[in-house]
Amino acid sequence: MLIVCTVLAIGCAVIPSVWAARAGVLVALVVAWVSVLMAWRQVENLRISHLAELKAMRQSAVEQEQRHHKESMDMIDTFANRVGMLSKTLSDTRSKLDRAENELSTLRGDKAALQYKVAAGNKKVNSLEARIAELETELAGVLADAEQGQLVDLPGHTVADAGVPSAEDIWENGNDSTIVDLSRVAFPEASKDERKHA
Repeated sequence: MLIVCTVLAIGCAVIPSVWAARAGVLVALVVAWVSVLMAWRQVENLRISHLAELKAMRQSAVEQEQRHHKESMDMIDTFANRVGMLSKTLSDTRSKLDRAENELSTLRGDKAALQYKVAAGNKKVNSLEARIAELETELAGVLADAEQGQLVDLPGHTVADAGVPSAEDIWENGNDSTIVDLSRVAFPEASKDERKHA
């Protein structure tokens, strides 16, 4: 359209009439005015498209920032959960270690007590073995004397020493039995003279 109007304006200028020149100027002014309007419209369209692009870029940047913020928060939550789980595991391990140390100290105390009891028992066993050896030696001497026909002075043990009741204990409660277990009767100990006489 601009080309057509320009050619028309030049054609009017070539014609040697005043009115044709005026018409050519008028056409040129109208064409200039239309060109300015179209240029402004084009600039406005460019401005609007540029603003739309800026708005889209800004929106994309905001969405990217929100997505990055959400990913960062998710990552922080994941790390916080892992730290919490590790802290709980560490706390459980420490409590188990404390319980194990308490049990270990208890077992050490029990071991010391048992070692003391074993040492005391060993000491008692050793003393009993020594006493048994003495009694066996004494018994061997007594048996040797008895085989040679010598009278032996046995140590004075009575049935009462073994916990057997005496005749008075048996008869004093009204137990008048006709059969008497003589092994349960405590006879008085014979003196050395009576033993030698026997």
